[in-house]
Amino acid sequence: MARLSRRELKTDEFADRLAVVTEFFSRRRKQVLLGGGSALLAVLVVLVVFLFVRSRQTAASEAFGKALVTFHAPVLASPPATVAIQTFRTADEKFTEAVRQFTEVSEQFGSYSVGKWARYYTALSQRELGQYAVAEQGLLAVAGDSDPNLAAVAKMALAGLYQKTSRTADAEKLYRELESSPTVMVPKPTVQIALAEMYQRTNPSQATAIYQQIEKDYPGTAAADQAAQMLRGAAQ
Repeated sequence: MARLSRRELKTDEFADRLAVVTEFFSRRRKQVLLGGGSALLAVLVVLVVFLFVRSRQTAASEAFGKALVTFHAPVLASPPATVAIQTFRTADEKFTEAVRQFTEVSEQFGSYSVGKWARYYTALSQRELGQYAVAEQGLLAVAGDSDPNLAAVAKMALAGLYQKTSRTADAEKLYRELESSPTVMVPKPTVQIALAEMYQRTNPSQATAIYQQIEKDYPGTAAADQAAQMLRGAAQ
């Protein structure tokens, strides 16, 4: 096992960097899939390398950065010849490889922040593969971590899994828990949006009440804008 000692990734710094990368990928996923071209894809890779390798020259950050690129890689049945970075022809192929890479990171660096986050992403990848039972066990384990940000994102993912498998009561319980104990990476309005989206299917009036509360409590924010958009959609 690699020796990190003084080079161990600090939890708060790692969470901040991970949040930046995740948001960047999420915001630009549509551009990539719609043919953003190799230049944009190259930017994604450069960002991961910059945030996870440049500041911490360790085998742990390099391995995690590589696995994160795999997790967010575009799925293109016929990738353009000009695309010079990793793509996958199917989602199953992508997430199977992500499981392999993240598992390797967690096994080698399990006691460090990078290894703990790798376990979280392993479970996410398993969920995407439809391996719900094993993904649930992985997320439950991570949800008990001492890092509040890591525990919170694991609980959010677990709540999503419960929704997907028709365990609405379990999902609601987790959302309410997260709502009462928000973190930097899982703030209260994020949880409320997820809860309202769930209620849209089971209790529309409750969903409306939550969206209205978000508009009132967080004016001028992205959460308020999203709530307003959902309210307009419900009124149509």
